[in-house]
Amino acid sequence: MRHHAFTVIELIFVIFITGGLAATAVAKMDGMADHEKEIRLKAFNGTLNRTSGAGFWSRSLENDRNGSIAYPEYDAALGQHIELVPGYTSGPSFENCNADGNGVFLSYLFSAHYEIRCKDGNRDEGPKFRLYRVDTDEYLD
Repeated sequence: MRHHAFTVIELIFVIFITGGLAATAVAKMDGMADHEKEIRLKAFNGTLNRTSGAGFWSRSLENDRNGSIAYPEYDAALGQHIELVPGYTSGPSFENCNADGNGVFLSYLFSAHYEIRCKDGNRDEGPKFRLYRVDTDEYLD
């Protein structure tokens, strides 16, 4: 009489294949989470440029500050205008905005190190925020 069952070798083989597929799936999902965080930072950076930065620039012009947003009271007011992406390691600091555009407004450390850098406004031009990835030395906008 012949029994129809799996041998131990066949079961081990199936377990190894299933484990390999699961490990690949987990690695892909982890990469997707990192990509999602980068997308959120890009969207947040765009919002800073379109709304908050422009609002503070306008307020600066009204207050005879020549368009500069590099004042600490704007940091406190930011939370009333926009929700920050969670997970920042430093910031926000409008005081770091400078004419060169390399002042670090916010810093994030996920699987990669990101900074939102700020160029200060002046009478003729509003502030500009840019997303910078430190480990690859590139701007992502």
